[in-house]
Order: sequence, then structure tokens, then C-alpha cells
Amino acid sequence: PVGIYLFLIGCIFAAVTLATAGPNSGYDLPLYFFGAPVVINAMKDVTSMSWWNGFLQGALPQLPLTTLNSVISVCCLAHTLYPDKRDPALEEKHRTDAVITRREVSISVGLMNLILVPLGSMPNCHGAGGLAGQHKFGARTGTSVVILGLGKVLLAIFLGGSALTLLDALPIAVLSIMIAIAGLELVSTGVKVLFDCVQKEKEKTEKQQGNEAVNGKAILQKNATVAMVTAAVIIALKKTHYGALSGWVVHMVYGDGFCNFVAWMKMKVERR
Repeated sequence: PVGIYLFLIGCIFAAVTLATAGPNSGYDLPLYFFGAPVVINAMKDVTSMSWWNGFLQGALPQLPLTTLNSVISVCCLAHTLYPDKRDPALEEKHRTDAVITRREVSISVGLMNLILVPLGSMPNCHGAGGLAGQHKFGARTGTSVVILGLGKVLLAIFLGGSALTLLDALPIAVLSIMIAIAGLELVSTGVKVLFDCVQKEKEKTEKQQGNEAVNGKAILQKNATVAMVTAAVIIALKKTHYGALSGWVVHMVYGDGFCNFVAWMKMKVERR
């Protein structure tokens, strides 16, 4: 697996860098075992103003990113990468989260942060990039995530704060290659999802129009425009929520968003 080879190469370069680092290198040397507590009381100095600042500067800006990347995208990516693990009942409803539901992921992210952050952990979430990278580098079952978690726990316990020094010495070039590979996996999956959506929409339209010929290129153009606008705004502004909002506007105006919304509202009314 190329991921293991890249990681080992990075570790070798990091070891050489730290071994030859001088006193003015900027690294926190020497490395210490058990150099930091594993659990701390992170809530002892929290005030009411801290809650308010955290809500405005942390929770609100992070909410769109976490919702899109850590919930919706993760479920959609898992649905695409693992078709054999889809729940048949959810798949019959044409859900895009038939492997793991958005509700389950949301609860997982919430509990993870509510339990661990007061004990000194950094805020955590799932991510489409992490899932794409793990899949690209060979992970196929939950055992790989368990092994990854155990490795991180052992690293934190035995190296403590020195683990940050070790990670800081990993070459940026090696990390960039790994991130680029994960990005390519996301791009290829995104293209596959785009064409799948076009095919499903084409079949649905043909069924509604009595098997009349449907312009698949026009459907592809509409969907691709929404995807490109979303990606372009995110890359240009480096703000996920701006990209999502822009893509939603394009989908409502240029795509079939408004028609889909009206159909959804009618379905809700009929159910009542």
C-alpha cells in the first residue's frame, strides 16, 4: 500500500531531521516520553464570555463546514464507495446515505465532542477527505479505523507533547502527496456521482414523458454548472458555506431546484 510506504518515508526523513537539528532549529528537543498529561480539565477557566465567544467565533462558522463535509459528504461518499453495504430499505427510498445515515453521523460527531472536548481534546469530526484517503490507501473495513485510533492513542500516551514535535518534522512534500492522492479520490468519486445523478434524472424524465427522447447533455450541463460554481467559490474564497450557498442559488435558478422544491412541498402536504 502506497500510504504505508509514504508514511514510513516521512518518518525516516523526520527522524533524520530531528537527529541533525541544532539548538536553534525551532524544534522542541529533546523528545520526552510521557511528556504531557493525557486528560486535563479544560473547563476550569471557562466563563460565560468564553461560551459566547466560542459560539460566535467557533460554532457558527464551523456549522456549515461540519454539516457539509462531515455529515452530508461523508454519507454520500460512503454510499458511493461501498454499494455492497447499503441498507436495502433506505436504498429503495433513493436515499444517498444508505450505508450510514446522516442522523447517525451527526449523533457521532456531537457525542464525540461533548465527551472529549471537556477532557482536553481538540474538536473532532468525520470528514470526506479522510474517508477518501483511507479508501484510496487500501482501507476497506472498520478494523483499519480501530488500528488507526489505537496508534493515535499510544502515540499520545507515550510521547505526549513530543508527538507534536515528531509530526512537525514530517516533510511537507510527503504530506502534500498523500493529500493530493486523497483529493484525486474525491474528484473521481464526485465525477462518478455527477454522472450517476444525470443518468437517474434522465431515466426519471423519460418515464414521466412516456419514454420520449431526453437531452442528456443538457442535464449534464446543468448539474456540472452547479458543481463547478460550488467548487470555484470554495476555492476562491476558501469558505465552504459560501460555496454551498452559491451552488444552491445556481441549482434553484438554473437547475431544477425550484421544481424539486415545489414537488417536495406537494408531497409533504399530501402526506398530511
